[in-house]
Amino acid sequence: MRAAAGVLGGRIESTPVRVSGAALLFVAAGMVLSGAVARVDGGGGTLALLLSAGLTAAIGSLMMGGSVVSARADSPLAFAAVAWAWLAVSIAGALPFLLGGVIPWSQLDNALFESISGFTCTGATILADIDAVPAGILFFRSMIQWFGGMGLIVLAVGVLPALKVGGLELIANEAPGPTADRLTPRIAETARRLWMLYGGLTLAVAIALVIAGMSLFDAVAHAFTTVATGGYSTHSASIAYFDSIGIELVLIVGMLVCAANFSVHWHTIMRTRSMLRGYSELRWYLGLVGGALLMLVWLNSPSMSFGTNVRESLFYAVSLGTSTGFGTTDYTHPVFWAPATHMVFLVLMLVGGMTGSTAGGMKVLRLQVVARSAVREVIRARHPNAVLPMRIGDTVVAEDIAARALGFVLLYLGLIVAGGVMITALGADLETGFSGAVSAIGNAGPALGDAGPTSTALAFPRESRPVLMALMLFGRLEVFPTMLMFVAALRATTRSRHGRLGNRRLLRRSEHWFSRPQRRFED
Repeated sequence: MRAAAGVLGGRIESTPVRVSGAALLFVAAGMVLSGAVARVDGGGGTLALLLSAGLTAAIGSLMMGGSVVSARADSPLAFAAVAWAWLAVSIAGALPFLLGGVIPWSQLDNALFESISGFTCTGATILADIDAVPAGILFFRSMIQWFGGMGLIVLAVGVLPALKVGGLELIANEAPGPTADRLTPRIAETARRLWMLYGGLTLAVAIALVIAGMSLFDAVAHAFTTVATGGYSTHSASIAYFDSIGIELVLIVGMLVCAANFSVHWHTIMRTRSMLRGYSELRWYLGLVGGALLMLVWLNSPSMSFGTNVRESLFYAVSLGTSTGFGTTDYTHPVFWAPATHMVFLVLMLVGGMTGSTAGGMKVLRLQVVARSAVREVIRARHPNAVLPMRIGDTVVAEDIAARALGFVLLYLGLIVAGGVMITALGADLETGFSGAVSAIGNAGPALGDAGPTSTALAFPRESRPVLMALMLFGRLEVFPTMLMFVAALRATTRSRHGRLGNRRLLRRSEHWFSRPQRRFED
C-alpha cells in the first residue's frame, strides 16, 4: 500500500535518492555561504558559487520532493544511501571550480578529482597555484572537507526527521570505523551532539589560529580542514607559508584531538561511565605517533640541527599519523630527510587515526585486532585446545567483529596492491605509484616520489587519476559501503524485475478470478 501510494503521488520509494537529495541541499547552503565570502572579499567567484548553489539546490529539491524513504531498512540499503550520496555531492562540488574558471571544462576529470579529494578529506590537489584562486572558492574548498569530516549523512540524520529509517546504520556506515557508538537513545540526538562537538572544536581551533597570528579568513579555512583532518590549505606552500612555530603547535594539537574518537571526547566531557571504553585504542594511537616521532628524530639526526629536527619530525608524525597531510618542508628531499623515514611515513598513512574520528587509514583499533589475533594464533599453535578470548583493554571483542576487522584489512591491502599496480602500469614510477595508492586510500594527501608534499596530483598521469579517485572513496567510506552499493543497486534491479513479473502474474490471476463469478451469474 505504501509503495502504491508513492507511485500514485508521483514519488519513488528510494532511500538513496532521498538521502542524496538532503546531502545536496546542505552542499548548496555551503555554496551560498561561500558566495557571501566571495562577495565580501571582492576577488571574484561570487556568481559561480551562487549559480552552483542554485543548480545543486534545484536538483536536491527534486530528489527530496520526488522520493520517500524506503519501507525496507537493512545494511545494503544503508550502504547504497551513503555511497551514492557521496558520489552526488562530489559531482556537485566540482561545479564552482568549473563555473569559476579555476579549472577549465576540458579538464572536467580534474575538477571532479579536486571535489572528491575534498569530500573524502584526502587533501591531494591538482591546483598548481592555489594563491591565485579566488577567496570564496578557496573557502568552499575548505568547507567541503569540513562537511566530509563528520559526514553529511550524520548531519542529515540529525536534522531531517524524514531520514529516521536506518539512522544508526547510516551513521555507522558513514563515520569511519568498524562500530558506531550511540551517545543517546535517539539517533537524531546522537548526530546533533556529534555536530555540536565538531562545531565547538572548529571554533576553538579557529580562535587559537587567530591568536597565533593567522588572518581571520586563513584561520577559519584551516580550522575547517584541521578538524576534518583534511589538509587543504589556502596557500600553495601549505603551512610553510606562515613559518610560525605557534601556528604549527595549534595545528598539531588540533590534528591530534580530531583524529581521536569523538565518542571518547564526548564521554570525557560529560564524565560518563563510558569514558574509559576507548582508552586502550587512545594509548595505541598516541604510542604510534610518539614512536614515529622518536624514529624520525633518530633517522634525521645526522642531517638536521636538533631544534629543526624535532620541529619537522613532530609536525609530520602528527600530520601523516592523523591522515591530515599538511606540509612544512619537502620530506622527499634526500639531503635533509633520510630515505629510511619514508617507511615510517608509509606506516603512518596506512594506519591512520582512531575509529570514530575524522581521520583516514585503516584505523588503530583494527591494528590492535590484527596484533591480538597474531599473538593469539602463536599461543594457539602451542596450546591448540586453549580458550583464548580476544581482549582490547577491558572489552572482549566478539569473534564476528574480529573476523570482519581482519577481512577489512585484507581487502584494504588488496586494494592498495591493485591500485598501485594500475597506477604504475599507467605511467607512474614504482615509488610514486604505490605510495600514491597508500596515500589515496588512507586519505592522507601527499605521497612519496614525485608526489611529495610540495608537489600536486598532477605528478600522476592523467589516466591514473580515476584510480586515485576510486581509492579515495573506498578509503573514506570504509571499503564495504563502496563495494556493497553496487550489490544493493543490482539487488534492487533484480527485485524490481521480479516484482514486475509478479505483478503480471497477479494481474492474470485476478482477471481469472473475477471472470469466474461473472460466468456463474450469467448461468
